Amino acid sequence: MVIKKAVSASSLERSVLVRAPREEVYRSLTEEARLRVWFFDDTEFEAQVGGVMTFSGIEGAITATVVDIKPLERLSLQYDAPWFGVVTWSLSDTPTGTRVTLVHEGFTGREEWLMRFGWGWEAHLKNLKAFSEGKPIK
Repeated sequence: MVIKKAVSASSLERSVLVRAPREEVYRSLTEEARLRVWFFDDTEFEAQVGGVMTFSGIEGAITATVVDIKPLERLSLQYDAPWFGVVTWSLSDTPTGTRVTLVHEGFTGREEWLMRFGWGWEAHLKNLKAFSEGKPIK
C-alpha cells in the first residue's frame, strides 16, 4: 500500500513498505539491470554524485543528474525538462523490511502536474515493491 502525503503545495511525498532488506531495495534503485525491469526498460544510470540517469518516458527523453547519494540510505536526482525538480528516495529499516519514501520537490508554478506525477510515482513504487519482493510486476 502506498501512503500519500502532501509535503507542500509545490511537492509531493509517497511511501511504501517493501518486505525486503534495505540492501536489496537499494540495489533495485541503483543498478541499471534492475531499473530496466521495474522502472523504464531503456534506463541507463551511473550511481554516483554527478552521474546521469537517462530513459524514455511518454514525454520523450528524460535526463536526471545525481545530486546526492548515501549508499543504503538516500538517492537524490535533479531532473531536466520535460520532467523537473528534485526526487529523493530514502530508505529506512522496519521490523518487516524497508520503508521507501519518495519526495518530489519543485512544482512551484507547476502545481497542475502534482496529480499526474503522484499517480506515476505510485505506480513506480508499486513496481519497485513487487520487484524487490521477488513478485511479478503487473
